[in-house]
Parts: sequence; C-alpha cells; structure tokens
Amino acid sequence: MNYPVQWLRGSKKGCMETMIIALVLIIGAFANASAAEKTTDQLLEEARAAVTSVSVQDVKGMVDRKDKVLVLDIRDMKEYIVDHIQGAENMSRAVGLSPRILEHHMKKIAPDKAARIIVYCEFETKAPLATKSLNEIGYANAVYMKGGL
Repeated sequence: MNYPVQWLRGSKKGCMETMIIALVLIIGAFANASAAEKTTDQLLEEARAAVTSVSVQDVKGMVDRKDKVLVLDIRDMKEYIVDHIQGAENMSRAVGLSPRILEHHMKKIAPDKAARIIVYCEFETKAPLATKSLNEIGYANAVYMKGGL
C-alpha cells in the first residue's frame, strides 16, 4: 500500500511526541519517588508549618469553661486508659493512615466538619500529622495542642 509522504512525516512527529510524553512521565515518576523519600522529621515539620496549634493552657481553659470543642486523643488505647484529658475521645493515629478510614471514623464522632477539634498526643509528634490529615479531609477547624500531654 502506498502512503503519501505527509503521512510518514506525521508518524515521525507522532513518534517524537510519544517519546517526549514518555520522558515527561519518567521524570515525573522520579520526582514523586524523591518526594516519598522524606524523613519523618521533614514530614513532621511540614505538618507543623501547615496547621495551627494551641497551647496547653488554652486547651485547659476551653475544657474548664466547657466550650463546645472535641478533644481528640490520638494515642493508643492503652495510653488513653492510663491518662487522658477529661472528656477526650480516643482515636488511635493508626486510624488516620488512610484518609478514607479517618473520614469514616470522624463522621461518627464529629459529623459536623465545622466543629472545633483539638488533637493531642504524648510528645507533639503524631498530633500535627493527624491535624493536617483532618484539615485535608475538610475539618478546617482542627488544631493540635502544642507540647503534647
């Protein structure tokens, strides 16, 4: 079958475009791989920079005044049983590893995404990450307690 010369030129152009697209995808994959290689400290610092914190004294004042606020303890159940802020709900940070699972559990304890939520953990390591996850699924008023328990 005889094809016109323009068709051949078009196929070379199409081949070049395909190669460029493939190259862009490969570069993008390497960029994503390097982003995934962040250290725990880097992820924690990014989370702290992205979310709002409140002081232990502010949280104590809210609890003492019985403000309408959900205090969320994200430590393991064993730690929660030993000691926790009065009235706090417990939800292990492990639940927050998947945004879908986190959102599913949050719908049960805070169906109103406008609710004020104070997140805390033992040493202020898990709370910023959990707060960032909450913000990302629509809980814009979630903050973490700076300093931990």
